[in-house]
Amino acid sequence: MYSARISRNSPAAFIILIDQSGSMAETVVIDRKEVVKAKAVAFIVNMLIAELLNRSRREEGYRDYFDIAVLGYHGDEVASLWKNPNRMFMRPNDLIGNELSRVPVQRERRLPDGSTVVSSVCQKIWVEPYAGGKTPMYHALTECYRLCKAWCGAKAHRKSYPPTIFNITDGESSDGDDFKLQEIADSIKGLSTEDGAALLINIHISSDAERSPVLFPESKKELPDQRYARLLYDMSSEMPAIYNESIVQLRGRDGERFRGISYNAAMTDLVSMMNIGSVSANLLF
Repeated sequence: MYSARISRNSPAAFIILIDQSGSMAETVVIDRKEVVKAKAVAFIVNMLIAELLNRSRREEGYRDYFDIAVLGYHGDEVASLWKNPNRMFMRPNDLIGNELSRVPVQRERRLPDGSTVVSSVCQKIWVEPYAGGKTPMYHALTECYRLCKAWCGAKAHRKSYPPTIFNITDGESSDGDDFKLQEIADSIKGLSTEDGAALLINIHISSDAERSPVLFPESKKELPDQRYARLLYDMSSEMPAIYNESIVQLRGRDGERFRGISYNAAMTDLVSMMNIGSVSANLLF
C-alpha cells in the first residue's frame, strides 16, 4: 500500500485547500518574524508547487507525474486559484510558463544539524494571497470530495497512488458544525485507489505564539485543549508507515503512529511537512 509507481500514465493527485477568510489578514509570528497569514500560506503553497514541478523535471523536459488542484475558500464561495479559474486539475506542463509572476524571496533551509541557512531565490507565483469574508470550510471539503471521488473513479487512476489533500486554515468553519465536518472528512478518507485511501492533512495556522509547534502528533494530548484543534486532529488521516522515518526525523523523536496535522509550526517545518505529505521521489519513473 502507498507504493504505486508514479508515471505519466499513472499520475498522483494533490488537492490543496486554502482558507482565505478575513482572519487570514491577521499577522502571525513564524520563525520569530511577524507575517500576514495569507502571505505565509501563499508562500508555502507556491514552494510546494515548485517542488512538485522540480520532481517532474527530466532532461527532455517536464513529465506530467501530478494532477494538482488549488482551491481557495472565503465568503460563500470555493474557487480554483489557477490563472484559468475554469481549470481544476493542472499538470506540470500546464504550469510551466503559466505562473502569474516571479519575485525574489529569501528562503530558509534547515540543515541536518538543526541550523538554517538563508538564500535568495526567484520564486514563481501561481497562487496569490487573499483574505476576506467567512470560512466556508464544509463547502470546500465537499468540493474536495467531489473532485477526489471523480479522480479515484477514473479507470486510468484505479491503480494510482491515492490522492493527498492539504487543508490550510486558521479558524473555525462558518458553514458546518463539528458533526458535518467530521462526516465529510471521513467521506474523503473513505475514497481510495487500489494502492490505499486518500490522505487528508490539516495545517492549522495559529496566532498563539506561546504554544510550542506540533507536527504529526501521536495523540490529541500533544495539541492544546482547544475544541477546533482537537476536531482537526480527528478529521486528519493517520499517516501510512512508509512516511514514519521522515516524520520521526522532522519531529526529532521516535514514534509509530502519526496523524497528518500540524499546529503553530515554523515556516521551515511547514514546508518540510508538506514535502513529507507529498509523494516520495523514489516512486517516480
